[in-house]
Amino acid sequence: MKEENSITGTISFIETPSDIAQLMVDLVSLNFKKKKDAVILDSGCGKGIFLKELQKKNFTKVEGIELNQALYKICKGEFPNLKIYNNNYLTWDTKKRYDIIIGNPPYAHYNALPSEVKEQVFEIVKNKESDIYYAFMLKSIDLLREGGELIYIVPYSFFYNTFAKTVREKIISNGYLDLVIDLDEIRLFKGENPETIILKFVKKKPKEEEKTAILRIKNKNVSTEIILRDAIESINKEESNDTFQYHKKAVFSSSDEIWTTYPLIEIPSYNYLKDLAWIGVGLVTGYEKGFILAEKEIRKLNVNEKKAVIKLIKATHCKGFWIEGETSYFLIEDKFQDEEEIKKLFPNLYEKILPYKQEMIERYLPNNKKWFHWQALRNIKKHTNYSSSPKIYVPNLDRSKVNRFSLSEESIFPSGDVLTIVPQKADPYFLLGYLNSNFFREYYLSAGARRGHRITFTQRILANIKIPRFEKEVVQKIASITKKIFLEKQKDQLSKIDEVIQQAFQNGNFE
Repeated sequence: MKEENSITGTISFIETPSDIAQLMVDLVSLNFKKKKDAVILDSGCGKGIFLKELQKKNFTKVEGIELNQALYKICKGEFPNLKIYNNNYLTWDTKKRYDIIIGNPPYAHYNALPSEVKEQVFEIVKNKESDIYYAFMLKSIDLLREGGELIYIVPYSFFYNTFAKTVREKIISNGYLDLVIDLDEIRLFKGENPETIILKFVKKKPKEEEKTAILRIKNKNVSTEIILRDAIESINKEESNDTFQYHKKAVFSSSDEIWTTYPLIEIPSYNYLKDLAWIGVGLVTGYEKGFILAEKEIRKLNVNEKKAVIKLIKATHCKGFWIEGETSYFLIEDKFQDEEEIKKLFPNLYEKILPYKQEMIERYLPNNKKWFHWQALRNIKKHTNYSSSPKIYVPNLDRSKVNRFSLSEESIFPSGDVLTIVPQKADPYFLLGYLNSNFFREYYLSAGARRGHRITFTQRILANIKIPRFEKEVVQKIASITKKIFLEKQKDQLSKIDEVIQQAFQNGNFE
């Protein structure tokens, strides 16, 4: 990173709200009340918000590092008694080790970084799909003493991102997360709205009985002052309050798993969904407006062209329990490779897509594809084979407050924004009802499916979810309620499904 003479030249500099900085410093004080000689480093001190709060708590051995020249001068002027380094944290070569490292590192994806910074991040993280804050976390863990603590506010994404596995491995191999405060998408930073957590990492091997304390924010409209007050109260009392849900869970032990702040939900007897149903992703055009057909366009097609028309279910058609609507597309199969042949066999369709030819050429296409082909006919043979079977569709990414698993028995295909579940060893109505239940939503979130206010339904996570092996009577009750909802298109009985599930768990009605 080049030294900058103005604050605007920094990478992703957004000042931490003072209440949040105070909360993070209070997390230091919880364990270091009698250790005011703890050696503390602010790993990117900016204008000095953490330095100020640390001094208020009477910590004396406090240091800061700041690359930006203008911000460095601010901190030197404001805190003349502190050691402030004007250096690049990622390349900083120091033999010193710290009791506490605290801060709010920059957030910026690798692709958005200047070339020299990309090299520095790659040197630490070892992949080109990372975020700069990954590098800050890895560097900080290395600079901690044994038993030291890292207190950072960072995006939640390293909990689930495939390319953050390096960070998760570093945490597991060097210590554990003692505390996570999940602030979700609450608006903390001016002009930015990342999904953030405050974490406390402890650099020592966890005891067998060690747990991670987790606070999940419930009220996203509270002020930072209330967040500060209620977070400290919840931590001290080890209980939930109006602002936070408090619980403890076993420390994370696998970097391959998706980490989550939701409580673990145990299911005593179960089958994996992948053993009961086939699960597949949908078809992708890569250029929607080139392939969608309006009814008036379909009426103009010749006989041969009408055979190329297929109907797709998109996320917008999934209403929860049932499907409403469908979208018509045309599909020129990959076996057709010659453009002149397309022009002859499908004259009206060719005329439709010709104006988009350049854009369709420029989209990503595998080597064997021509510009008039779809980008990916994923699982096309499977979808064709299952066309007359009951199928459950669900949006890949959904902001709805309730699940939208939707059943259809029509010969339709899934678009790329939905997943398909084809029940094979389970009653379709039982699966439909269970998957739309509030119980399942909470369980699925506990498996790491949250992406901000959205819930993501992926083939990988869904395949490995546990479907309770209820007694036959419970399955039939859920199926019966679900069928009534489906046929009448009335969801007022949805709560009855959760009542049946809750009662089954209470009574142990499992096979």
